[in-house]
Amino acid sequence: MRFNVSKEISYTCRLATLEDAAEIALLWAKFAHEREMADPALSIKSDFNFQAYIVQQLKRPLSYGWVLEDAQKTPSIVGCLLVYCYDEAPPPNLPLEWQSEHKLNNPFKPRRVGSVLGLYIEPEYRNPQTIQLLTDAALDKAYEMKVSHLDILVSAQQTGMQAFLNRSGFTKPAVQYTRELAIIDEGELPMKTLEGLPIYANPVRHPQTQDWVFDRQGNLLVCPVVKDDTGQVLELQGIPQFYPPDYEWVNGELRLKQDEQGNYVFCDVERDREGTIVLSPDGFPLFKPAKVISMAVN
Repeated sequence: MRFNVSKEISYTCRLATLEDAAEIALLWAKFAHEREMADPALSIKSDFNFQAYIVQQLKRPLSYGWVLEDAQKTPSIVGCLLVYCYDEAPPPNLPLEWQSEHKLNNPFKPRRVGSVLGLYIEPEYRNPQTIQLLTDAALDKAYEMKVSHLDILVSAQQTGMQAFLNRSGFTKPAVQYTRELAIIDEGELPMKTLEGLPIYANPVRHPQTQDWVFDRQGNLLVCPVVKDDTGQVLELQGIPQFYPPDYEWVNGELRLKQDEQGNYVFCDVERDREGTIVLSPDGFPLFKPAKVISMAVN
């Protein structure tokens, strides 16, 4: 796809490849910086690997990227757009015992969604024509994939982009508000990630009502964090891993498993002969029943 903005400059829009990852990463870092400047609640990690992120997105099934090129510039890529497509319907291989839970938790009819991860064009190249090149390419793919809805999040400061989307047939079904809260702790949380970020345990929900669950002492039941053999919190891409609760079927109803003393039971990690935690090819710990732990938020 080609568009002549003037007699001197010719832009080309094409599908991104892995060979473009390094150039796209530079643009994506600028995109993240602009988001950080527009939203005080967002702060970029100092060691975030933008190139690895772009490579992952381009390799991801149903994830697509397009680049805008200026043939007279080196490097030639001056803009990019990333979109991820997904179905809100449950996967066809979802076990029967989880289909009822999915139906219970989703009141709306499922959609096939094209989620725009981001669109960035170098400031000196931003104009309706260059934006149109990238968005038209994404729309063509959306029609090809039979996507029913396109979702895009735009900051309040991007009034030009909002006007463009309005002209392009997008509507504003909701307005998102955010407020930053200053949390004053009497003491520091007992655990932090390798980056020094506080670890907040995941509360356990009742499988039928989705309400919070409390242990025998009246404390909120949370998933214990997984630690390796050295006592370090086990992380995957900076995200702490937690022991999931164990379940059992009782009279046709899915329930949280408890031991004879009434303690809630959590799955344990698989270990090899040397006692090392076994990980999946994706780096996730493998779990098995059952680990008896009753934890509470202090």
